[in-house]
Amino acid sequence: MTIELREQINRYLPLNPERAEIFIKEWEGFVLSCLRRMRIADEEDVLYRIFYRALNALPDFRSDSKISTWLYRITWREGVRHIQIKQSSARMETPIDEADDPPDPGEGILEVLERRESAEHVRWALAKLPVKDREILALKYLEELTTSEMAQRLDIPVGTVKARIHRALAKLKTFLEKNHDG
Repeated sequence: MTIELREQINRYLPLNPERAEIFIKEWEGFVLSCLRRMRIADEEDVLYRIFYRALNALPDFRSDSKISTWLYRITWREGVRHIQIKQSSARMETPIDEADDPPDPGEGILEVLERRESAEHVRWALAKLPVKDREILALKYLEELTTSEMAQRLDIPVGTVKARIHRALAKLKTFLEKNHDG
């Protein structure tokens, strides 16, 4: 751990209401920006859970990475959890004919059903991936970050980013093929 990282953390410790407020004020913009990139509509609910989790974990922060990297990971996990809960409850409330985009007028019912089944198949395979793999794929395909931006965000080398993307896509392909065949 570098002295700079330790000094950055020590500004908030020992944790008390005043230092917790400073932490939240200093990092709220960063967290909100991450949530907006994830396209999370009800940011306030998620923001509360993120800071609750972060402040509880702050005293145990080992300074293996920057605060921004550590807080981004908490934000990403809470954001994904929020999206999964929203999708799950929406699926339960939405009638099947309104669940997806309206069909193309030239598209037959068989094509609509196949498209819905394929989308569900991909969602299932993504859910099977470990969090780190879903995270790297989300950064690449949802947030459309460059490899160097991902490396900076995750505080890892560019080569590691490329390897993680390759492995995550290979795992995803394996899940898709297994589920399709079996």
